[in-house]
Amino acid sequence: MLNRRSIRFRITAIAAVAVAGVLILGGLGLVLLQRAALTASIDQTLVQRADDLTGLVQNGVELPAGADEGFAQVVSADGKAFASTPNLVGEPALPLDVPPGSQDTFQTVTGLEFDDDPFRVLTRHLPGVGTLHVGTTSELVAESTAALGGALLVTIPILVLALASVVWWLVGRTLQPVEDIRAGVAEIGSTDLHRRVPQPGTEDEIDRLAVTMNQMLERLESSVDRQRRFVADASHELRSPLTRMRAALEVDLASADQPSRASQESLLEDVVDMQRTADDLLYLARVDEGTVHTDFAPLDLDDLVLGEAQRIQAQARVDVDLSGVSGAHVVGDRGQLTRAIRNLLDNAERHAESGISVRLQESGDTAVLTVTDDGAGIAPENRELVFERFSRLDAARAADTGGAGLGLAIARDIAQRHGGSLSLGSSDGSGASFQLALPLVDTTRGLGERQDS
Repeated sequence: MLNRRSIRFRITAIAAVAVAGVLILGGLGLVLLQRAALTASIDQTLVQRADDLTGLVQNGVELPAGADEGFAQVVSADGKAFASTPNLVGEPALPLDVPPGSQDTFQTVTGLEFDDDPFRVLTRHLPGVGTLHVGTTSELVAESTAALGGALLVTIPILVLALASVVWWLVGRTLQPVEDIRAGVAEIGSTDLHRRVPQPGTEDEIDRLAVTMNQMLERLESSVDRQRRFVADASHELRSPLTRMRAALEVDLASADQPSRASQESLLEDVVDMQRTADDLLYLARVDEGTVHTDFAPLDLDDLVLGEAQRIQAQARVDVDLSGVSGAHVVGDRGQLTRAIRNLLDNAERHAESGISVRLQESGDTAVLTVTDDGAGIAPENRELVFERFSRLDAARAADTGGAGLGLAIARDIAQRHGGSLSLGSSDGSGASFQLALPLVDTTRGLGERQDS
């Protein structure tokens, strides 16, 4: 599709308009020059004939016959024709303007009684005799200029179209490296910053642009690599001490007396949250590096849902409605899908006022897990913002008392990694409803095998 805002189109249009203007002005000038040259040639012929006839009239010799397209007539001072070429014998004086003065004058006249063609007429004063009119047809001038104008009307558009085609091709060829650079940049994502845009090697402005772009990508890749290594290293270093702290607290909590039990439970809860955050950061760092390995295998999604829901029920803070959970067979990574379900349930438990509703149903060739809480809900303008990393919507989710804002981002990544999706659905009344959709196993063809990394 022709893009009228493209540089290629604009340069071609400007060039075509400019050349068309020059050619039109040049053609008009050429027509005028041709008309002037032909008219000057006719005038010169008339002068020569007038010189010949002047001598004849002054000597009293009868005017000779002129060419078929010419005439001559001598008019006395009282306005009567007394001498003429044979083609005007018996005709009255021609109705021609006689300008004052003694110099030869030229005029173009039409509508003479003996001929409707345009004529070029020379008028000369003959002292003591009268006025000599010598004329010849100027139809050749009109025909020649009309023929030249018609040729230009055909030639100029052809030349403009030919030039526009050449300019379009040249500009497209010149800008093709720019389009290659743009396409290369568009294909570079956060996980393949090692890629570079093509360099034309022409050592011109476009080549320097490609070099500068590649240098920028190299700096960006280096910066992102340092950031990823920092997150991965920091997360890895945090996991070991947090694991030891959690184990020590769980051992102490098992034998602690009642007064110190409450403080140790609170401390254990904080350590667990920190451990989950460290795990989430490590997972996201691996995602950005492209090193997350997904082992696909057939599994019962309802078993994973019920297992994580029982964990929430054991905490006894909110009621969990599992009446809508039915069987669903999918192919996926057990660990990753468990993590996604856990993140959804933890998010719902954190924001719920009193209860959570969990539904798992088959819809066509898709298994749909819906987790709904009765909390404050999410504003429409924040429906996508909740899936961003470190997203915290305190104004919309007033009950939020924990979480680093990574759970939903990780859950959506896992869903997409399994060929599914995670979205914020609509819920009746208050609260938020998240829908995790995963492709079902086609049991009529057997369980498929799939590998991804």
